[in-house]
Amino acid sequence: MIKKLQALPDKPSKDVLTGYAKRLDFLKGIVNTAKLNNPDERVAAVQMLSKTSNVNDTLGPNIATQIHQKTTARYNQELRAELFHTEKGSLDDGIRHRFPSASIQDEDLDALVKYNRNIQEKIAENMLSMTSSMKEHALAASAIIKRDISTLEKSEKLTNTNTGKLKTESLKLDEHTKSNWRCWVWLMIAFVLVVFFNMVLFMKIAKKKI
Repeated sequence: MIKKLQALPDKPSKDVLTGYAKRLDFLKGIVNTAKLNNPDERVAAVQMLSKTSNVNDTLGPNIATQIHQKTTARYNQELRAELFHTEKGSLDDGIRHRFPSASIQDEDLDALVKYNRNIQEKIAENMLSMTSSMKEHALAASAIIKRDISTLEKSEKLTNTNTGKLKTESLKLDEHTKSNWRCWVWLMIAFVLVVFFNMVLFMKIAKKKI
């Protein structure tokens, strides 16, 4: 639908299309997150997901924000339930039910702290990985730019050298052309003089015979 909008002659503005594209990416992220099997992965993925788009809703809170909040709450609840279920299954049957409520609350708090710590560690690992990747890309781009600059400098020097040689050869060719032209002029003058003197000599000889 976005591609069809972009192809229309009276298509919306660029900002509106950008907002639609961001909302679409957000919804794709929600769908892909729901396909994950591990609750830890779902929670980490939804935390990294973009929350809002640039287009604000005029009739109430942003729909994308509501979706993100509800999805985050649901995945957190699923992860907490799984953690509690695992802890219950690891203890002897019937002992867990005899714990006082204060102990249960303490264990719930410990599980929540552990969960938050795991999420923070995963986010930190993702950020470090992204930072390392960005650094590698920046170094590669810097090397490519330096190599291109060096190539351009060599090309400029070669161009200047060729231009100087071309000017020198052009001057030599011009001088050579002028020299040849002068030689032909002198030859023509000499030929005309020879013909003139021959004609005069012929006329004198013919006059004497007559």
